[in-house]
Amino acid sequence: MHHQERLLREIIKRNGATEYGRKHRLMEINSLEQFRRQHPLTNYEHFRSYVDRMMDGERDILIHGQPTSYIRTTGTTGKSKYIPQIKRMGVMVHVVAIMNYVYNELYQVGALRKSLYFYVAPEILKTRSGIDIETAATISEGYDLGLSSFSTPPAGYKITTLYEALYVQLLFGLLDPDIGAMVMWFIHYLESAMKMLETNWRQLVYDIRHGTLNPALKLPAEIRRKLSEDLTRHGADPKRAAQLEKEFEKGFRRIIQRIWPRIRGIHGIDTSGSWPRINQTYAEGLPLVTLNYGCSEAWMCVSPGPKFVKSGYLPFVDKILFEFIREKDMNLDKPRTFFLNEVENGKNYEIVVTQGFGLYRYRLGDVVRIEDFFNNTPVIEFLYRTGQMLNLRFEKLDQTVVLESVRAAVNRWPGRCMLEFAVAESTILSQNCPVAEPDELAPYYLFFIELLALDKPLSDAEKRVIDEELRLRNSDYERLRREVSISHPRVLVLRPGTFDDLKNYLVENTGASANQYKVPRKLRTYAMVDALLKGVV
Repeated sequence: MHHQERLLREIIKRNGATEYGRKHRLMEINSLEQFRRQHPLTNYEHFRSYVDRMMDGERDILIHGQPTSYIRTTGTTGKSKYIPQIKRMGVMVHVVAIMNYVYNELYQVGALRKSLYFYVAPEILKTRSGIDIETAATISEGYDLGLSSFSTPPAGYKITTLYEALYVQLLFGLLDPDIGAMVMWFIHYLESAMKMLETNWRQLVYDIRHGTLNPALKLPAEIRRKLSEDLTRHGADPKRAAQLEKEFEKGFRRIIQRIWPRIRGIHGIDTSGSWPRINQTYAEGLPLVTLNYGCSEAWMCVSPGPKFVKSGYLPFVDKILFEFIREKDMNLDKPRTFFLNEVENGKNYEIVVTQGFGLYRYRLGDVVRIEDFFNNTPVIEFLYRTGQMLNLRFEKLDQTVVLESVRAAVNRWPGRCMLEFAVAESTILSQNCPVAEPDELAPYYLFFIELLALDKPLSDAEKRVIDEELRLRNSDYERLRREVSISHPRVLVLRPGTFDDLKNYLVENTGASANQYKVPRKLRTYAMVDALLKGVV
């Protein structure tokens, strides 16, 4: 709490004289308790008009001076937000340095070994006043030296198309048999990369054997020139090509360990539930390591590894000011908040953050559990986002319950393998929607399920299993179903690749970048539903 008090004083000293600071009398605040009492809880709409003015070039509005950039949220679950930043890459470097230290402490792979990092360069926009609009994962211009720990040269991280980026990053990664870590923001990147490897390994081996770069890749001329120069410096490598060819011809089970024997874990975040599938094929035997917890609004926590805690994350107490709202109080108009020293072990809370870039007592919408305490610091485990909660009546099905129910249902479907799923509430369907049921009086959920194979359709009995599993896990849902206040779920099976089509649609039509994209478990707009309906079989 010493660090939290000091952080609050620093934020007020830096930003208290701004227009926002004067309006909310920040300079009068002398303690955490006074801050909690005086400043209201907020969401992004509380700040939107201030941010809009800053983006037009006004100074000293939310923060002293102007931001150095803005982070654009994905927009896949609503209108994009723009989060002011000051020296974002400095914060990112700090977090990544801690993650690298923990990873090397865990696996002793050697700090000098390269990492294979999968990344697609998102489009960088400009505000009306000329300030960069980025994503949380954007590698800023002028950061080439910071990329020296990765196997791909800097030009490979300026590629804006998924196919070309993954091909180039695989090529340079395959050249190095001593890769020590494999890193990506979201684990679905790894699955995409491994599928590409299965399809394109012969061309990759050819390029390695001859020191060439696939001429079919659609690359800007300058990027191709720089990458070709890097390949020339490395030279043709027929010995490595022969090793790889031999392993690829054996098949792709455990392929990661076979071609990179020093990798001890995969670092990324599994938002789509795809890791069990990857772990049974390409990465069999490797652990998934998730060392950070954050979002566009704030880098909040880091995992110190199992040497210190079994699971979960420790908060950056000197970077982010934390408050917590009890899960049962989240719908109250003015819920009570709790500081880090007031939370209870085993309880669930919504996170509220204050940071130095203009967000004060900001409700993130993330719900976490306090798993334990390390010394006197809470160990935090992410559970779900409130914006992804399903709620036709008042049953409040959170992501954890829905995911557990769907997985349990699929386990009861003999011979079925689920690739992805998403859920929509029937209340967002248009009258002209092909699956709308105007004669149905009770609302219902639509489950969109993409299966690995479509050799036979799902039976009605198999579809009912999802309803059964939901009723087992949520007593309010069970009662509402019993009362027929909610109708039974509709289960729609999709052809393989439909969720890729949804991703392409959202990347093209929202503020999402390929790096940021996460499968939206709750479909919040009819346009998202319509994108999946095209794949119904």
